Amino acid sequence: MKRILITLLAVLLAWSLGAQTTGVDLQSQLEELVASVLEENENADVEQLWSELEWLQEHPLNINQAGREDLQRLYFLSTLQIDQLLEYREEYGPIYSPFELNAMEGFDPELIQLLQVFVVFGEEAYEPASFGPRQELMLRAIRLVETQKGFREPAKYEGSPEKLYLRYRFSSPGLAAGLTSEKDAGESFFSGANPYGFDYYSAFATITLGQRKHQLFLGDYLVRFGQGLTAWQGFSLSKSAEVSQVAKFNQGIRSYSSTDENNFLRGAAARFSIRDWTWHTFASYKSFDANRDSIDGEAVFTSFQSSGLHRTASEIEDKNSVEGLTTGTNLTYSAERFSIGFSAVHFRYELPLARRPADYNLFYFEGKQLSNAGLNYQWGMNRYYFFGEAAWSSGGGLATMHGLQASPADAVEYAMVYRNISKKYQAPLAGSFTEGSQVNDEQGIYLGLVIRPAAKLSLRMYADFFQHQWVKYTTAAPARGREYLVQANYKLSDRWDIYSRYFRECKPVKVSGTYTKMNLDQTRQKLRVQLNGAVGERFLLKSRMEWAWYQHDQNAEGWLVFQDFGYKNKPNTTNWWLRLAYFKTDNYDSRIYAYENDLLYQFAVPAFYGEGIRFYMNGKVKICENIEAWMKASRSWLLGVNSIGSGNSKIDGNQRTEVKFQLRFKF
Repeated sequence: MKRILITLLAVLLAWSLGAQTTGVDLQSQLEELVASVLEENENADVEQLWSELEWLQEHPLNINQAGREDLQRLYFLSTLQIDQLLEYREEYGPIYSPFELNAMEGFDPELIQLLQVFVVFGEEAYEPASFGPRQELMLRAIRLVETQKGFREPAKYEGSPEKLYLRYRFSSPGLAAGLTSEKDAGESFFSGANPYGFDYYSAFATITLGQRKHQLFLGDYLVRFGQGLTAWQGFSLSKSAEVSQVAKFNQGIRSYSSTDENNFLRGAAARFSIRDWTWHTFASYKSFDANRDSIDGEAVFTSFQSSGLHRTASEIEDKNSVEGLTTGTNLTYSAERFSIGFSAVHFRYELPLARRPADYNLFYFEGKQLSNAGLNYQWGMNRYYFFGEAAWSSGGGLATMHGLQASPADAVEYAMVYRNISKKYQAPLAGSFTEGSQVNDEQGIYLGLVIRPAAKLSLRMYADFFQHQWVKYTTAAPARGREYLVQANYKLSDRWDIYSRYFRECKPVKVSGTYTKMNLDQTRQKLRVQLNGAVGERFLLKSRMEWAWYQHDQNAEGWLVFQDFGYKNKPNTTNWWLRLAYFKTDNYDSRIYAYENDLLYQFAVPAFYGEGIRFYMNGKVKICENIEAWMKASRSWLLGVNSIGSGNSKIDGNQRTEVKFQLRFKF
């Protein structure tokens, strides 16, 4: 999943920026995989990933000059593909044409076409055209047309129903800087709790010295080391049928520019490179949202708040209510196809964390201080690539993860990932390969396989087996689970393709009995068939049918069908998408997710349940060379209901309408 998703984010980015990318099937898979990511984690920071890909598109690499670390920044290239490219370059010399890439194993026409968006071909000494200072300003407004309960008198929300966004970027060869600000619907603007404008502000500055060998980061940033057991912030994927990217690259420190109001650090950081050694160091001091309380007269906080919403009195009270200090370092040695790194992170909170009494909280961290340390490695040998990390947390928690990915034959790829994370292991910055959202108390093994038995046919499949030694929020006892996926893709012609996917997950979920709670297996199954195609150079079509089945203490099922129509003019200054969907499910348990095209840096993956119809229209217009506009209008009709939503989000009636508008200025 990771390789396809990253690749397809890049494909869609290239398409939106005018690149000559014709892989309709790749764009289609992008949408499905973004949906699968956000189904599991609605807060996945896809926006940050998209922003990084756009930066890479505007600053292409010389394919004959780029080293391993440079090529790893392209995300969608696997380690084995990078090895192939470097070995070819070493044996045959500079690569002067994208046609030469056809001779390299693992480089299919669609990947080669995508790679041309991010690299230039020429002599090793050739430098891509330098550029002077560039600036960008983006404005966005979103509004729900119907009035939610929280805005009715007496209003529960402090602010207006508009969601507003402003982003500014400056970039030059040695300096990059930016400001991001956002006000969510219901938050005040230049009034109430926000007398200085927006509810959320984020800023960064990155100074680069010595041909990117040394960097200084000021303001907001992310840290990403090893395989994520010690520290990995921002976008992260785990289980995937696309086996060539189950490993993480050691990306180090990156400037932060997203609207996730929690998962980043704020302070100063630095990166220094000397020959084969790279050293990162960072220090962060920032406030975060939390629930404060008092125990025996001592101030504590009982939980972290991650919604980023500050609309009601209680939400405003939790805003930036606790401060925390985070410091850390990473030292990595890299040589050819081998690297080894050591990471250490220390946390100190202003107040002690005292979680509410519950069985599932028994082994989670409590107190004011916590430390992590980890040792990670990567080693490539012929067609095989080994990777892993071992980590420790104060309190005696241990975690380890080891993996293998390989391509023993041209038409076969496989991967294995084993993880063993103790119930005592705690790492606030962790983001590794796991079934659950927490990197804690999990043992499991993932097996993935890709087979291409014919030129137009590919089969992708994976199986994941996992277990937990202690109770979770959703379980009443230790539990085991399993998950399977099988997908077949067939290319009907140059412009048409079809795929079918079957997914099955079975894991215990607690139910209430007469006298106690107990685990009962919950089974989810999904079957999807989708046809993608193009009519001529300008018109795109997409048709999907999907079924879902749910079994637990009650059974439920549902289905969804939609038809998409896409249009883009020849100079690619205008493109539009329209969708008409019908869905019918027994309840929320049998819900079905479907990705929707949206504004740049925006991703919509609504859950469909009940019975209803949904329509949306989304488009982009390039007004002139320096001004672009995006817009989206959507409406849902739910049949047989008198209201939509609950609590302060409740809407009277059976219709929900949303409009979005965005402008980008480049100068």
